[in-house]
Amino acid sequence: MDKNILRERMKKLRAGLSIYEREQRNQYLYNNFMALKILEKAKWIYMFVSYGTEADTLKIIEALLKPGHKKVAVPRISGKEMEFYAISRTDDLKPGYRGILEPVSSTPVLESNVIMVMPGLAFDVCHGRIGYGGGYYDRYLCRHKNDNIYKIALAYDFQVLKTEKIAAEPHDIRPDIIVTDKSIY
Repeated sequence: MDKNILRERMKKLRAGLSIYEREQRNQYLYNNFMALKILEKAKWIYMFVSYGTEADTLKIIEALLKPGHKKVAVPRISGKEMEFYAISRTDDLKPGYRGILEPVSSTPVLESNVIMVMPGLAFDVCHGRIGYGGGYYDRYLCRHKNDNIYKIALAYDFQVLKTEKIAAEPHDIRPDIIVTDKSIY
């Protein structure tokens, strides 16, 4: 299957959601994510900041940042690389790469034994992933392969292909689980 065709198909499906359907799906996804037992063990959560028609992560970030919960770091792009920076509130974010909200802090977080929540456009039930084509998450994870990062992808359930497989390339890194509005894969 052609990755670019699949990317466009998923972008159109996400864009076609009504406001009501998007809110419903985001609430179910939030509930499924927040119920994950693995979150109890994590000190740090590296979380992508949703953009455009992506599954909403801002509500999750705000819940994780409540006093006594988790430390949260979000990505910032610089050239071809991505690093994660701590935030203490969503007001710490400003538009950056492609208009995506990024942290204003200046020191990257370098932790191990963290949970990383990653975006994607399409997945399969074997955890194959197609991102946006920039390779930022694959490069980051390759550079930090010894940091014991547990990878969670967030997406709407229709973004997970049930009968098709995504052809993986050698540099592609799969999430450990995929959390959707309907299921956990």
